Amino acid sequence: MKTVMSSVMYFFMIIIVFILLAACGGTVEIGEAPTDEVCGSIINVKCVKCHYKTRICDALGTKSVGNWKRSIKFMIKQGAQLTEDEQKKVVACLSSLPKGSEVVCK
Repeated sequence: MKTVMSSVMYFFMIIIVFILLAACGGTVEIGEAPTDEVCGSIINVKCVKCHYKTRICDALGTKSVGNWKRSIKFMIKQGAQLTEDEQKKVVACLSSLPKGSEVVCK
């Protein structure tokens, strides 16, 4: 009887872990990435105020959408001025641009 109970408890613990992982690891809706012109413009106007392009360029292709979103939220706490729409555009741009993209790296 104890074996059955421990098996049932183990089973429920596994289900709870999977539910928590699904809730925490879901995709972030960012929509379609803006055009290269829009990406270049917003990055030049909003991001290059505080960062050299090389820093942004080096980060391309290394972060997930969720990580970019967290980075942008942190930048806002540091004083970056971005509307909700601009935040979504920046996240969409940075998460979709490949490493070494000329949009940011030129």
